[in-house]
Amino acid sequence: MQGKFIRLKVTQRVAEVTIDNPPVNALHPDVSDELLRALDEALNDAQVRALILTGVGKYFVAGADIPHFLTLDRLRAERYSLQIQHMQERLQAAHFPVIAAINGFALGGGCELAMACDIRLAADTARLGQPEVGLGIIPGAGGTQALPRLVPVGTAKKLLFTGEHITAAEAARLGLVDEVLPAAELPARARALAERIAANAPLAVRMAKKAVNLGLQTTLGEGLRLEAALFGELFESRDVQEGVAAFMEKRKPAFEGK
Repeated sequence: MQGKFIRLKVTQRVAEVTIDNPPVNALHPDVSDELLRALDEALNDAQVRALILTGVGKYFVAGADIPHFLTLDRLRAERYSLQIQHMQERLQAAHFPVIAAINGFALGGGCELAMACDIRLAADTARLGQPEVGLGIIPGAGGTQALPRLVPVGTAKKLLFTGEHITAAEAARLGLVDEVLPAAELPARARALAERIAANAPLAVRMAKKAVNLGLQTTLGEGLRLEAALFGELFESRDVQEGVAAFMEKRKPAFEGK
């Protein structure tokens, strides 16, 4: 897919989605629509086992298209928020892992987009934050809900109340990003991680993501029962037999995702 704002490339079971909306990769509704179409295309591609989401230049996504806000009234603003939240939910519900390769500024909707991904890698030059209160609004793409699930509640509130931008190193210290590395090394690291994930049994990876995501929404006891059910379900797959056979025969498994 080669859209006006979004590029999708699939190679060796890894989808790469690149946001290219100069000058700051703002999330205008048209950009969001294209991003959803790219995600749908990747979701419908049976060979895709992992996805990398990144931006072009010095920006991952520097938030929403601010001038667009001047066209919104209360109802339009709520619909806009729900549209962006739908995109975040699609990322979270994707049957394969999604890696955010945060190449630069990830502010507002950009930070929220990164938080919707399963794993966040950041260039050492990246900056993250939720600066919406400086515009008289609050995050509308999930920031008030996602941030306190990733960092301590008090820290989340401080970031939300102040609109402070933090460095990639500080984000890693807080647990908001998982790895920080030199900007030049980010694409290769994201690719290597995605390929390593894609080499594993896709059904098992899917169930692991499902177990974690659903388990975080319930009690520990219910989460453990969910894990047991998914563990048992996988024993109906051919991939389990292939994985065990490959282990016993000391060879690499050839997983089919079945």
